[in-house]
Amino acid sequence: MALSFTKLFQPALLGNAAATVYTMPATPATTLLRNGRVLLTNIDTVAHAVTLYAVPSGGSASTTNEFLPAVSVPANGTLPVDVPQLAISDFIQGFADTANKVNIQALDGVLQS
Repeated sequence: MALSFTKLFQPALLGNAAATVYTMPATPATTLLRNGRVLLTNIDTVAHAVTLYAVPSGGSASTTNEFLPAVSVPANGTLPVDVPQLAISDFIQGFADTANKVNIQALDGVLQS
């Protein structure tokens, strides 16, 4: 069992429509993301709702794979969020109720194969 430590993705501002934040590598075929965590940071002076999805490979964002359902991040506040286990080519998508007001960045996670 190999563990790979790498930064999952660069910090990014969420838009106001679901967009991909991170995609799991396709190789090796046995890779899983375990213990994933992201940090949401609201850079605005009012609260904003954020929605995140753990989308299976070839799928699309839906209530079936939603893991953060329009949760409010307080003004100038942060919210750490656990990410469900991801397999190869699965991906994280997310959006906020207002574009460019909430930052998402990787906090933790191990790629295990």
